[in-house]
Amino acid sequence: MWCHMNSYIVVATFKTGVTPEEIRALIPAEQAQAKVLEEQGLLGFIKVAMPKRTVFLEIFGQDEESALKTVHSLPLSAVWDCEVFPTTPPAGSDA
Repeated sequence: MWCHMNSYIVVATFKTGVTPEEIRALIPAEQAQAKVLEEQGLLGFIKVAMPKRTVFLEIFGQDEESALKTVHSLPLSAVWDCEVFPTTPPAGSDA
């Protein structure tokens, strides 16, 4: 049964003190999990702005709790502080 999925932008910032080495160590597992989430239709994109130590994720879920559950399944979430922003379709959109 198809359930309507809402769209969220999650802004994740690397916690203070997290080193580039710690981040690099998690990348292979992160890429593998991201691929699984994409295939499940739960992850749209991940954009990284390393100079600002910030990651932007497009997440799909029924509510903010399910969106955060998806984010927390990513290995790098252990070194992130996250903020969730529900998105709305553009005016005039049928989405």
